[in-house]
Amino acid sequence: MTTRFSRREFLRSTAAAGVGLTLRFTIPGGVDEAGAATSFEPNAALTITPDGAVTVHITKAEMGQGVGTALAQIVAEELEADWKDIRIDYPINDPKYGLMLTGGSWSVNWTFDALSRAGAAARIMLVDAAARYWKVSPDDCTAERGVVRHLPTGRSIAYGDIVAKVPITKTLSEDDLKKIRLKEPSEYRVVGKWIPRLDIPEKTNGRARFGIDTFLPGMVYAKVAYPPTREAGKHTAVDDSAAKKVKGYVATVVTPGLVAVVATTYENAVKARDALRITWDQGPNANVSSESIFAAFAKKAAEDTSALAWLEQGDVKAAMAQAPKRHEATFTTDYVAHMQMEPMNCVVRFADGAYDIYTGSQFQTFAAGTLAATLGVDPSKIRIHQQYLGGGFGRRLEPDIMVETALIAREVKRPVKLIRSREEDLRRDFYRSATLQMLRAGLDGDGKVIAWENTVVASHPGQRWGPDFVDKRGLDQFALNGADHVYDIPNQLVRAIPVATGIPVGYVRAVAPNYTFFAVETFVDELARLAGVDPVEYRLSMLRSAPRLARVLKLAAEKAAWGTPLPPNVGRGVACVSAQEKKSPTWTASVVEAQVDPATGRVRIRKVTCAVDCGIVVNPDGARAQIEGSVLFGVSNALKEYGTVANGALVQSNFHDYQVLRMDEVPDVEVHVVDSREYPTGLGEPGTTTIAPALSNAIFAATGARVRSVPLLPARVLKALQEKA
Repeated sequence: MTTRFSRREFLRSTAAAGVGLTLRFTIPGGVDEAGAATSFEPNAALTITPDGAVTVHITKAEMGQGVGTALAQIVAEELEADWKDIRIDYPINDPKYGLMLTGGSWSVNWTFDALSRAGAAARIMLVDAAARYWKVSPDDCTAERGVVRHLPTGRSIAYGDIVAKVPITKTLSEDDLKKIRLKEPSEYRVVGKWIPRLDIPEKTNGRARFGIDTFLPGMVYAKVAYPPTREAGKHTAVDDSAAKKVKGYVATVVTPGLVAVVATTYENAVKARDALRITWDQGPNANVSSESIFAAFAKKAAEDTSALAWLEQGDVKAAMAQAPKRHEATFTTDYVAHMQMEPMNCVVRFADGAYDIYTGSQFQTFAAGTLAATLGVDPSKIRIHQQYLGGGFGRRLEPDIMVETALIAREVKRPVKLIRSREEDLRRDFYRSATLQMLRAGLDGDGKVIAWENTVVASHPGQRWGPDFVDKRGLDQFALNGADHVYDIPNQLVRAIPVATGIPVGYVRAVAPNYTFFAVETFVDELARLAGVDPVEYRLSMLRSAPRLARVLKLAAEKAAWGTPLPPNVGRGVACVSAQEKKSPTWTASVVEAQVDPATGRVRIRKVTCAVDCGIVVNPDGARAQIEGSVLFGVSNALKEYGTVANGALVQSNFHDYQVLRMDEVPDVEVHVVDSREYPTGLGEPGTTTIAPALSNAIFAATGARVRSVPLLPARVLKALQEKA
C-alpha cells in the first residue's frame, strides 16, 4: 500500500502527540445574512453555535470504548462548559485534524494536552469578547458552566449569546497556547468524574449508525471472488456467463487484482458471485502450512547469525559465559484473528471525480492516502464519512475493504455496498503473527539475572504497509514492543528476525506485547523458581528503576491474597507489564487464579485481579470498563483463540471452529486503579497482555507443569502434565 505522508511526518506527528497537537485556529465562525454569527470554531477541536451547543469533534474511532465521551470531558473541563451543552460528532477526514488514528491505547494519551489547550483557548477568547462587550478588563471576568461573569458587577452572558452577538477577535499564537496555565487535577470538576457515555442512548434506541447500516439511493451490492490462497493468488480466466443469468445481475468487474460481481440485492450478488467460473493461479504459497511456518521459524532462530540487534546493552556474551547458572526456554504463539462482531463493510459513491466512503475506520489518514494513490486522485477527493464501528481491535486500521469497494464503484458508476460474510471476513483477515521466541538467561550465585538474551521470530506488519512504517533496517517496532522490558538487568540483547510466511499479518489488540510479554513474564517466573525466590519478590527485586510498576505489582498481589493457601490443582500466577511502550507506559499487573483438571488438561480461570496505574483517569467508569474488556480479551486469547494454516490459507472459517470466550466462561474480574496525578496513558490493551503469562504461571503453580505455547489448550496442558509425570 502507498501513502501520501512520509515516515518522518508520521513519526513527527506521533512524537508530538504526547505533549500536544498543534491547534489550528480558524475564522471565529460563519455569518448569516443578517450579520449574526452562525458558529464559533476557535480551532479544529470544537464548534460553538448561538444556541450554546458545544460540539467536540472526535477524530478517533468509536468502537465500543466510549472514547468520544472521554475526549469531550477533556475539552469541557478547560472550556468551562456546562456538560448539558456538550455534543460530539465524528467528522469527515480533513488535514486540519492532523493524524486521524485510533490504536495503541493512544487516544487520551495523545490528545489530553492538545484538547485541554483547545478548550482553554476557546474559553480565553470568549472571556475576551465578553469583556470588550462590557468594556471591562478580562482579568475581572471568569467563566463557569458556559457563562462568562463580570465579578465586580455580577453581569453575565452565556457562551451562545456571545457567539450570536459579540465579535470574537482575539487570537492566540503557538507560544501563547504553550503558556496557558492548565488546571491542576485538584481543580477538576469534569475530568475524573463518572459521566454516562454520550453514545449509549442512540445505541439503545436504534438510532446509531454503523457502517453496515448505510443505504444510499440507487445503491447496488457487490461480492468479491477471492483466491483460495490468502496471499499472492491471482485469476487467470473469468467466465461470467452463468452469473449474467442471475436475477438482479448488474455487472462483473475484473481488474488485475480483483474479481467482483454487482447485483441489486446482497442475496443476488452472492448467487452471481458463486456462478462465476474462475481459473486461479494459487501462487507461491499454495503449500504453506502451520507446520512449514513454525519449522521455518525454528530454523531461522537456530541458524540466522545475521539477526538484527533491536536492543543491546552491556556485554551479554561475557556475562553469560561467567554465569554459574544458565536457563533457556522457547515459547510459541499461534496466529490470532480480530473477530470483531461487525464484519468488514463499506459503501462508496463515486460522483464528479470524488469518492464518498461510508464505513468505520481506525486510520482515516492512512486510508485516505492509500485510496488517493490507488485511485489516482487528489487526497481531497477522498471523503471518509466516519460511522460507529461494531468492534475493531486493529482490524479497521486496514483500508482493504474501502479500496475494493471504491474500485468497484468507479466501474459501475453507482453507489456500491460491499459486505464480507463472516467466513470471508475471517479468511481475509490480517492476523496477529505467529511467533517463536528463544530466551536465555545467566544467573549469579544468588539467583540474580546478570545476562538476558531474547530472539524474536515473527512477521512484521509494517513491512507490508511500506517503508513509512519500519525503520531503516526493515524492523517494525510494533512487532517487537515488550521484548524491551524494564527489568534491571545489566546485560541484555534482543535479536529480531522478521520472516515473511505467505500469511499477511496486521495489528491485533495489544499487538506485540501480547506475545512478547507472554515469553518475558513466563520466563521471569521460571527464573524465580530456579532461584528459589517467590515470583512476586523476584520481580520486585528487579524493578527498582520502575517504581510505578512495582507499586501495581504489590497492589495486585495484595488484593489477590497472594501466598494464601488454595485447594488442590488450583494455583495463582502473576505478570506485570509496561504495555504498550516505554515512552508512555500503562503500568499493569494481574494475578490469575486458575484450576486445572489433571485428567483432561482443561483450565478454568476462577478470578483475575488486575491493578493499573494509567495516570489521570478521565472517566472512571469508562476506564474500569476498558480494563475489564481488555482482561477478558486476554482470557479469550490465552485459552481459546488460534488459527491454523493449510494450503496457504487459514483453516478456520467461523465461530464454530475459531472459538472465542463465551459468557459462561467469564471469570470474576477485580480491578484496582491507582489514584494518580501523572499524565494520562491508555487502557484499551495493557490488561490483555498480562493474562497469558499469568495464566501459564498459575498452571505451573497448580501442577508443576510448564506450558510454553499460547493458547493454553487442554491438549497442550495435558501433554505438559504427562511430560512432568
